[in-house]
Amino acid sequence: MSEELFWDQDSLVEVSEEDLSDGTLNTFIRVNGSDVKVDPGVSFAKAIKNVAIDAEFGKFRVFLDNKEVKPSNAPSTFEAGMKVEIRPYDKAAIAYVE
Repeated sequence: MSEELFWDQDSLVEVSEEDLSDGTLNTFIRVNGSDVKVDPGVSFAKAIKNVAIDAEFGKFRVFLDNKEVKPSNAPSTFEAGMKVEIRPYDKAAIAYVE
C-alpha cells in the first residue's frame, strides 16, 4: 500500500484548543468507540490531528462516511453531518530470533 493512504502527525498542521467544540450534535470524529463532537467550519486537518494526539496515535487512517480518505483528498473543513472515524495504523515488523 502507498504511504499516502496513512495519516501521520507530520502531514497535518498545528492545532489549538479552540478548534474542537461540543456544540454540534451530528458532526463528530469517532475514536476508540467514543464520539468527539465538532462544529461545522472547523479545520478538518486540525480537528483530526487534535483527536489523534489525544488518542496517542502516531499513524492512523481516516474514514469519512465509512470511506477511507487520503490526506491529499481530505476536505478543508467539517460540514454539518459529517461522520469521521480515525483508526490507529501500525506497521507490522518481523522479529528475528536467534
